[in-house]
Amino acid sequence: MPRQSKDQVLYDMHNHCVNLNLRDIYLHSYYIKDDVDEPGVDYRQATTFIKNLHMLDTPPYKPILVHLQSTGGDWDNGMAMFNAIQFASSYVTMLAYSQASSMSGVVFQAAPLRVMMPDCHFMMHYGWGGGGSNHPYAIKSEAEFGVVACKRMLEIFAERAVKGQFFKQKKSTTVQSVYNFFDKKLREQIDWYLDSEETVYYGLADDILGSKDYPDIRSLREV
Repeated sequence: MPRQSKDQVLYDMHNHCVNLNLRDIYLHSYYIKDDVDEPGVDYRQATTFIKNLHMLDTPPYKPILVHLQSTGGDWDNGMAMFNAIQFASSYVTMLAYSQASSMSGVVFQAAPLRVMMPDCHFMMHYGWGGGGSNHPYAIKSEAEFGVVACKRMLEIFAERAVKGQFFKQKKSTTVQSVYNFFDKKLREQIDWYLDSEETVYYGLADDILGSKDYPDIRSLREV
């Protein structure tokens, strides 16, 4: 891939959320002109991210660094990004800024290497639905799908967290026992918040930027 001029790099970073030279992708919400809450994970974020990932995920399949700074949001579009990372041939590192909460915390789990900024936090919860239908069968169907989505979310968290320090210290830890632990936590806490150190301790992140292994962003590009 040819090197770009500085002007082109700046344009691509701000308008297309990608730096082709460094193989970095910026995963965040679209800017909204009106003063409203951040939209978080949605179709715009997902389609832009998937196109950028596919652009970089070509031979010789060099590592890709994803800068994640997003709140939660839509399950379907979040899982579209999750699956895209899952099936990428390139090694993907994800660096979380500010927060990895709700759906963005799920997307975070797709990366083989998950690193957090020191003051980043993680939040896990069951979320909520709200399709807007008043038909009782439609409401029932949506609720049933919501339960399936919640189970899938806990499976994702449990599969990554089972190797975390907290669970390694327990005897006979399985993915199912981690799943049960998280389910109990969410029923008690509703919204379960963890700082960066706790997130690593529970196996929901691999490291914190500034550590011995990853002292700076450049070190993440050398993985």
